[in-house]
Amino acid sequence: MAAFRINRTNDAVFKVVFAKHPQITISLINAFFEFQGTELITDIEFIDREMDADEYEGKESRLDILGRTASGTKVNIEMQVNALAAMGERSVYYWARNYADLKRGEEYDQLNRTVAINILGFNLFDTCKYPDMHSCFGIYDVKTGCQLTDKLEIHFLELPKFKGRNVKDMNRMEKWAAYFSPSTPDEELAEIAASEEAIKEAMEVEDVFTKDEVAKRSYEKAEKFRRDQAAQIKYALEEGRKEGIKAMIITLKELKVDKKTTIDKIMERFNLKLNVAQGYVEANW
Repeated sequence: MAAFRINRTNDAVFKVVFAKHPQITISLINAFFEFQGTELITDIEFIDREMDADEYEGKESRLDILGRTASGTKVNIEMQVNALAAMGERSVYYWARNYADLKRGEEYDQLNRTVAINILGFNLFDTCKYPDMHSCFGIYDVKTGCQLTDKLEIHFLELPKFKGRNVKDMNRMEKWAAYFSPSTPDEELAEIAASEEAIKEAMEVEDVFTKDEVAKRSYEKAEKFRRDQAAQIKYALEEGRKEGIKAMIITLKELKVDKKTTIDKIMERFNLKLNVAQGYVEANW
């Protein structure tokens, strides 16, 4: 085991474990294919993609793995830790780019099944309405549920929704979710590794990774980039919230709403404590 608790959603770790070890990647993909009841894969060929974890300048922050199976199915795996706007649309966009690869003279029926797997460090869908950690999307008729084509498949695995349970009762997807989840205890991970060979191999790769000083620097650089990105997102959200509060106060004032009612309304709208709401109103009245 590693000397410190490694972040398995770290770009550098993800690249080393999955982009360089096909059998581990195959096991992860099959965890999703098992759910669909589709044929499991036994081999994969990685397709060149810019995913060098040594470059974190914000220009190409996406890290994904694109592979093709012997049957021609293309699978794209993306790890996304920080919440992104329009994540659903973004996934459809990248799926479409991977799908639309007809060469001159080829027919539409030669397009291959293309699967996108998105592993998320945040909740994309409302927890109350959609409590399951895994969702899978295709193209269906909204009235009858008839599937237009089986060549589109987009998965989301929302790690914050993972709920631990007895390892003996876990399916393969739950074991992989436990592997990625930062809340899984080490002793449980050891039990999971004993029951899932690919996860055991992944943890052995991690062990080697953490003993390599060059690799560890790459890991720290990726962690810094992730933290900086998260801080920027948090700042943007906070600033946007402040502007929203200010705009609401000004609007209510223009509508001749009194201070007390204004305070009550922004407390309710923005879930503020009384003294905080009073401070905002006094500053912007």
